[in-house]
Amino acid sequence: MKPKLIIFDYDGVIMNSFDFIKKAYDNIAEEYQIDKPNNQEYYLDFFELDWRNTLKKWGIADKNEIDRVVKIYYDTYDKLNNTITPYDGITEVIKKVSEEYCTAIVSNTYRKVILAKLMEFKLEKFFDLILGIEDGDFKPSPDLLIKCMGKLNYEPQDTVFIGDMDGDIIAGKAAKVKKIIAVTYGFHTLRRLKGADIIVNSPSEIIKAVR
Repeated sequence: MKPKLIIFDYDGVIMNSFDFIKKAYDNIAEEYQIDKPNNQEYYLDFFELDWRNTLKKWGIADKNEIDRVVKIYYDTYDKLNNTITPYDGITEVIKKVSEEYCTAIVSNTYRKVILAKLMEFKLEKFFDLILGIEDGDFKPSPDLLIKCMGKLNYEPQDTVFIGDMDGDIIAGKAAKVKKIIAVTYGFHTLRRLKGADIIVNSPSEIIKAVR
C-alpha cells in the first residue's frame, strides 16, 4: 500500500545545522572546561536526539546548569544562524514529495525556530503541519509522531518517517509507522542507523525510498 503521509525530521534531514550545533557544544565545553576531541567524528558518536541526554554525558543535568547551557546555545545560534541552510537537493525533494503526499515536520527543535528558517528559504508552504518540542515530549518518545498523525488524520500504516539519528528510529518504531527512512548525511553515522527500514546517503535518494 502506498504511503499517504511523509513526516520529515528537521535538523540533519532538511537543514544542515551540524556545524552550528558543533560550535555551540564547543562553546559549552569551553565554558565548563571539558576536555574533548575537536572533530566531527567525536560529535557524530556523541550527540543524542534528546539533547538533555547529550549533556548528561558531560555531567550536566542540574536545572540551573541546563538554563546556563541553553543560553550559550542560543547565543551561538544568534551568531551563526546565517550558516544554517537546507542540504543540497533537499528543496527539490520536498517540493516533489509535497505534490504526491501530505507532508509534515516533527522535530525536537522549537516550532518557531523551524518556521522562521523555512520561511527564509520559502519552504513553509510545502508542509501541512509542523510540530516542535513545545508541542509534546522529546523524541525518542513517539508522542510528537503520534500527535502529528492524529492531527492530520492518518494511521501509522499510512505514514513514512524520515530521520537522521537512532532516536528517530526508536520513535518511529514506537509510533508503529509503516516505514522509517534514515539518512547518513545528518547527525549519526551508518553504525547507529541499523534499525531503519531504508538507509539513504543523499537527499536525491529520498523520493525513491518513499515510494
